Amino acid sequence: MPFDALMPLAFIAAAIIVSFFIENYYIRVAAFAVLVVLAIICFAVIERRARNNNQELADKLINDHAESLAGYVNTLSIPTAITDVSGKILWYNPALFKLAGTNCEGNNIFKIFEALGKPVKDKIVTMRGKAYIRESIHSGLNGSDYVIYRFIDRDETVRTADLCDTVLSTVCHIQVDNYDDLRSSMGQGAHVRIDSKITEIVAAHAKALKAVHLRYDRDKYVCIFERRYLDAFSRGDFSILSEMRGLDTGIPALYPTLSIGIGIGQAPDLANKNALKALETALGRGGDQAVMKNDEGYKFYGGIQRGLEKRARTKVRMFSAALKNLMEQCSRVIIMGHTAPDMDCFGSALGISACARYIDKDAYIVIDHANPSIQNLTEELRKDPDYEKSIIFSHDAYAMMDEKTLLVIVDSLAKNYLQAPNLLRTSPVTAVIDHHVRGTGHIEDPTLLLHEPYASSAAEMVAEVIQYFADNIALKPIEAEALLSGITLDTKGFSFKTGVRTFEAAAFLRLMGADTMRIRQLFQDDLETFVARSKVAEKAHVTASGIAIAVCPADIRKPQLLAAQAADSLAGIRGVSSSFVLCEENGVIMISGRSLGSTNVQRILEKLGGGGHATIAGAQIHGKSMDEALHDLDAAIKEYENEVQQ
Repeated sequence: MPFDALMPLAFIAAAIIVSFFIENYYIRVAAFAVLVVLAIICFAVIERRARNNNQELADKLINDHAESLAGYVNTLSIPTAITDVSGKILWYNPALFKLAGTNCEGNNIFKIFEALGKPVKDKIVTMRGKAYIRESIHSGLNGSDYVIYRFIDRDETVRTADLCDTVLSTVCHIQVDNYDDLRSSMGQGAHVRIDSKITEIVAAHAKALKAVHLRYDRDKYVCIFERRYLDAFSRGDFSILSEMRGLDTGIPALYPTLSIGIGIGQAPDLANKNALKALETALGRGGDQAVMKNDEGYKFYGGIQRGLEKRARTKVRMFSAALKNLMEQCSRVIIMGHTAPDMDCFGSALGISACARYIDKDAYIVIDHANPSIQNLTEELRKDPDYEKSIIFSHDAYAMMDEKTLLVIVDSLAKNYLQAPNLLRTSPVTAVIDHHVRGTGHIEDPTLLLHEPYASSAAEMVAEVIQYFADNIALKPIEAEALLSGITLDTKGFSFKTGVRTFEAAAFLRLMGADTMRIRQLFQDDLETFVARSKVAEKAHVTASGIAIAVCPADIRKPQLLAAQAADSLAGIRGVSSSFVLCEENGVIMISGRSLGSTNVQRILEKLGGGGHATIAGAQIHGKSMDEALHDLDAAIKEYENEVQQ
């Protein structure tokens, strides 16, 4: 027994002895009283010291497990006790006293709450006629073992995470996609009227959200509201998008559209950062949609409509001037596209190479694995003195890379689909040109970025860059033909995603010497490919909604090229709204998707990790069998159809 505990017993024993040996009554009574008082004081001091020790113990244990115990807002109202391994209560809070109805210290918790001694599978215990969630945290301190018990009332206890979901700030950035086109196409009075209506609609939705909103630029708004109102705002895939499209501008096929970026974070600055990234993604996906970003990733809403073509070329002109400035400062230019580059990718690379040649800079095009569709063109290029040593492998590019090397990436914004992803990581200066809808795995913060999801192809964008690069720049006929071939490929003969600027780019390339008959020869197939494509189409399955799905035979030559061509052919059949053709090459399953516009194949294949445009898209699936890929594709189609119906 500790020495402190023996002291009051010693005083009591002394009082008894004194009462026997002191004869004087008054002295005996006085001595006895003094000794008893001293014993009582010792008991009080020992009890107080024990309580202080237990309080220090509780403070240390609770501090050690602060993160685990901080999951609720009203923590003080949760009945809590700390016991030793036998169940003896060493410390408890007032909420436990209220629940137990008696002093608990020193008592056994299993005797006070008998339900704790019974095994339960779901941690739900009933005490005093009410159900509680039992939490027990085992801990050790100074060589002793302890247990922290908490009894959580599900009806009265609020989780911290739930409170965050309810009251923390959510930031929403809104941008009018085609503000400049509206202003340039409408009279001043009509534009003021539409501008006023746009502001009224934004203000009305902000009021419904009880939000603070501000117009901080001519085409940009920001709203801040509590997270509890987010579900109401997103209901119906953000009805504000359709309201905006319903505004009558008085000009056919011209109406305002919005891009909305919503950010969710644990702090306002993080929420705002996520909102800006979400807005950037919405714009990069063609606009007319909402994107929500939190710490876990992105969610996409809307985007059923195809993006409207932007007529202004301000961005291209500024990019071209900045690209020329970078090239003049660098020692060499390395150009890279996506894996298995097609004619659009390769033609764009040749266009950038022509820009570098104009200012006497060496340019190299990285190709590790060529697409069969560009094989004839690459062989012909090697006969040209300017390109004899310009087509290199990625390991050669690594050896050349230094701090004065400019890396230009064409026809891809997805960092995982580049010819050599590691080349991007080692590049100090990077410029990116792409027309695909932005996905979640995009290249972040390049030095220069020209991203136009409204453009038909990367070749169209590069053709415009060339026009602003220099007034007297000249293209070789083979470069002009490769660029025009890229436009022809991605537009399927000027049928898909073709705008005014597409034809203007084609006219410029024709002026630069592109031979249309030569281009037709580049797209010629051999008889074997033609027959194989027909067999794939013959075995296609067409769903009730008009979606054709086919699989290329396992032993076929050039499966990726064949899948793309078969998807084009199937989309041209009456009664087929869209088509998906799957093939397998080197253990990777590739899917080519095509649509006439009523089905957004990009949104379907995005669910499988792919991307592209509303009418032309693709995906690559690793580590799965063909049956599993077909099952996943079917599930993605059904999910998309449900989204459209809603």
